[in-house]
Amino acid sequence: MDQKDKTLQDLKQLISQMQQLLDRAQAKLSEFDGTPQNYQPQQAPPPPRAASPTQHTTQERIGGSSRMRSPQIMPSQPPAARPEKLLVGIEKLDELLGAGIRTGSNVLLVSPPYAGKDTLAWNFIASSLQDQVPVMIITTDKSINDIKMEVSRIYPDVNGAESAGLLRFIDVYSRSIQTQTQSQYAVTIDNLINISSLLKATDVIAGQFLTMKPYYRLVFISLTSYVNELDEKVFLKFIQQFAQKRKSDYCTSLYLLEAGLFDKKVIDAITYMMDGSITFKSEGSKTYLKVEGLGTVRSRDWIEVFLHETSFELGAFTLEKIR
Repeated sequence: MDQKDKTLQDLKQLISQMQQLLDRAQAKLSEFDGTPQNYQPQQAPPPPRAASPTQHTTQERIGGSSRMRSPQIMPSQPPAARPEKLLVGIEKLDELLGAGIRTGSNVLLVSPPYAGKDTLAWNFIASSLQDQVPVMIITTDKSINDIKMEVSRIYPDVNGAESAGLLRFIDVYSRSIQTQTQSQYAVTIDNLINISSLLKATDVIAGQFLTMKPYYRLVFISLTSYVNELDEKVFLKFIQQFAQKRKSDYCTSLYLLEAGLFDKKVIDAITYMMDGSITFKSEGSKTYLKVEGLGTVRSRDWIEVFLHETSFELGAFTLEKIR
């Protein structure tokens, strides 16, 4: 028995030494993988392996939500440093904003239907995919296929981006109309009031994105559904928590909201939690846009918007930078 105990003790010591060697090797490997020293990605589960055709039909549960298996996420190169600003994809608007939106900003888009906010959202998503920046879309009032169709008019390979792990959907819409989600990679949430599952699903996808790049984008389509469904205090607390977490992830986020449906105090309360807003308004046959917050921009005036099929132009605005 003494000899057996001694042998076991020797084996345990050997295992401990091997583990220390592996830890040192892993630390040394990290020095050469190109990751910036000051970049500390959030701890998150590693991206799941690509699902086989039979696995694509298998769903996993996340709290009260249902999650389809994720695509293979393979970064093509080491994460790059975070840029100071990200382009929204509409040339004149990027010029007005002084070369885009600051990375990590939360931006509220307010407009009546068909007045420009959706067009801006589609270009923002397409610009992200063109630059190989991961983008998450939370949809509460549009089908995934409709969103894909709109974005594909600007960036045709939407399905390719999704299968590569650059585009992910959180679907809060399908269950509300009692249909199945239209993406095998989408996370589906049971209902609008299940905000805990929405927060959890968002964090899971964000963790996967942050293994690819130290920043990502998000589009929330739209807040209107939650304003109508949740108690005002619950809604504002949810948005505050959600926006603060996205900022800590260096996520640049757009939140869409329909104008004319709520008291101004509701919009003001939401805006207070954001880094700025872009508001559209219609007057007769004309449409105008105004930027508030968002640091240094070229004009704070109402600027005429000329809508096109997949983009828009802006009328003249002063070239003098003001805050």
